[in-house]
Amino acid sequence: MKRIVVLVAAALASCDKPHKASAAGEVADTPVGTYPTSGGLVRAIAANDELQAAQAAIDAGHPWRATQTMAPVLRNPSRRTPAAIVVASRAAAGWDGWAEVDKLLTGQPWLDTEFEGEGRELLARSALERGADTVALTQAMAALRDAKSNDIRATRLVLVARALERTNATDSAAAAYARAGESAGALRGIRDWLELRAAGVERDSAARAAHFAKVALPPAKSRVAWTEALARERFGDAAGAAQRYAALGATAQALRLRLSVASDDASRNMVKSELLAFIQGRNSPLDIRTAIDILDKGFTRLEPAEELAVARGAAAAGQVQRAVVGYQRALGARVALSPNDRFSYAQSLSRGGRTRDALAQFDSVEGSMAGQAAYARARVLLTSNGGEATKSALRTIVTRFPGDTSAASAAMFLLADLMTDDGNDPQARALYQQLYRQYPTSARAAEARFNAAIITLAAGDAAGAARELDSLVLHSPRAEDAMAARYWAGRAWMSVGDSALATARWRDVLRLQPMSYYGLASSRQLAGGSWSPSGPGAAIPHDASVDNAIARALILERLGMDVEARLEYDALDDAAMKIPARAPATAVAFAQHGQVPRAIRIAQRLVDAGRRDAVTYRLLFPILDQDELARDAKARGLDPALVAGVIRQESAFNARAVSVAGARGLMQLLPSVGQEVSRSTAFAVWYPALLLDPDANLQLGTSHLASYFKQYGALPRVLAAYNAGGSRVTRWSAKAGADDPELFAERIPFAETRDYVRLVQRNAQVYRTLYEW
Repeated sequence: MKRIVVLVAAALASCDKPHKASAAGEVADTPVGTYPTSGGLVRAIAANDELQAAQAAIDAGHPWRATQTMAPVLRNPSRRTPAAIVVASRAAAGWDGWAEVDKLLTGQPWLDTEFEGEGRELLARSALERGADTVALTQAMAALRDAKSNDIRATRLVLVARALERTNATDSAAAAYARAGESAGALRGIRDWLELRAAGVERDSAARAAHFAKVALPPAKSRVAWTEALARERFGDAAGAAQRYAALGATAQALRLRLSVASDDASRNMVKSELLAFIQGRNSPLDIRTAIDILDKGFTRLEPAEELAVARGAAAAGQVQRAVVGYQRALGARVALSPNDRFSYAQSLSRGGRTRDALAQFDSVEGSMAGQAAYARARVLLTSNGGEATKSALRTIVTRFPGDTSAASAAMFLLADLMTDDGNDPQARALYQQLYRQYPTSARAAEARFNAAIITLAAGDAAGAARELDSLVLHSPRAEDAMAARYWAGRAWMSVGDSALATARWRDVLRLQPMSYYGLASSRQLAGGSWSPSGPGAAIPHDASVDNAIARALILERLGMDVEARLEYDALDDAAMKIPARAPATAVAFAQHGQVPRAIRIAQRLVDAGRRDAVTYRLLFPILDQDELARDAKARGLDPALVAGVIRQESAFNARAVSVAGARGLMQLLPSVGQEVSRSTAFAVWYPALLLDPDANLQLGTSHLASYFKQYGALPRVLAAYNAGGSRVTRWSAKAGADDPELFAERIPFAETRDYVRLVQRNAQVYRTLYEW
């Protein structure tokens, strides 16, 4: 480590002299998010058409396109030049293909003689991403040694600083961060964040204070107290850090540190009591999980009543296995569990895959919770033992707990759903009718009334269905299903020849919810044109403070300082809430720079406030890259507006979205699906990271969606298969009325899939209206 410190000191001494940076956090003239590059590489790229095309794609934000361009070049040994390898590595880095970067660059003999060490810089970034900190430091130091320009040197100083910080060479890390912040070039705008980083790795409190004094940028300044707390913890001042965490409201972190320095049993027990109180309080699931972890690591044994308290907190926070352990220990010590505890224990067992034990615990629940426990038990049976056992359990609930509106009505509803899956529509309709007649106050009454009417319509009794649907609107005009009832009443009345009543129903829908799925469907039925915004809207002017913040965030992301970048985005979000005049410009900036879900949230507030022009609606229904989307969609015979509608519903155009199930990217593909489709589409390379690249995800996702059109044809079935899988669509297609695409959608038993099919179609229509394709 001493040798590293000497090398870093020498590297810092060779850097340019400090320059005064702007306290306003303005960015330099160098384009943000790009690579400062060497003259030799610029010339090599300019001399080769393929390298020019690939670099242009990288600069335009399409690194996967660049990888595709470079693939045939790299396969030809005579064209696999050092410049080609660096451009291909830049492309791979752009879609987080760090394994590909390593594959391309590791062991190349020219790394220290060509292009001012850019190959080393890319390897350093790769090592940092992979957590190979010592390797990162070696590569970053070599890259820094070869840097010729101030901008390149400053960028690599940050990489060196990050590696030094991770290897606990904190003094050298602080010096490197500070020196990078003194640059007058590309990093000038993020000086305050670099000062904050430098402070965070300074052991001496006076040195930290000197760094803090230079921080003026509001988003960075708001993190000074947090950085002080983190630094005190890092350098062993647990008591001081605990005080600062407590002042910041970070109770769990404060208690963890207090426990670490508690010197006697009384002090430890006091912390334990506070942790237990925190676990039982109204805190976030993440904080509760943190507190439980602290408690378990700090105390080898808890009292039975304490185990019960932990079990309750763990269950509420979704920590299933810990909840099960806590309940088991409490029961083992003969602690009496309340009905709520029994129910929670059973749910935890079920979620943990212990079906038999869960069923037994649900059976043991008594009192007012017994009906709910019996229904939960039936749901477990449905996923484990199949339909017949579930139906029997549901019938028992209806007869055993007739006074429990929630349990009995839920049992009737699920039983009716199972009947429709079996093709027994008459029995399903009778159960739906029994539900809304016997339990008119049930939360499921309106939906049961709607489902019964839809079965009536599917059976060919349009007049009867129309009357039932009108009755729903009369009894529950504000129910979630009332809008659907109005639309379908119109269709039913039209089927029996009463166009006046049909028109009246559809006009009601248009008046109440013109942009909804049913509103747009009503427009089509009336042949009066589709929804359109109130007017074109004025162009939204840029806001310099917003643009500077976005530019800083892009530089931070380029340097791997993702936490600081997120704080810049959060600050913009907060300012848009507090200063409404800045909201439109902020939404535009977010939409243009990949923070699309943030743009959508702001746009929704603008629409709710009455701003309903085309410009605002394009922020509410944005497109990340319209040309790219249209090209991929049309290449596979798809409507681009439909693809945009799918993405809006799947990920809200968040290219880095990852679902609980592991689906990734714009069109939310599982890695297994992505790999399978990549084989059929002859991808140049395959890595799961490609699913987080917008272009690669679009290519894979549109191919996947197109395959469903070949299998299922009608749009609602295609969308249902994309959301829930093909086997279910085959089963649902056997239901009465399923030949009618709209009726098929209404008869999907899964609420999530049913809503998905409707919303994607709504989205697609809005995209057709708002954009030229």
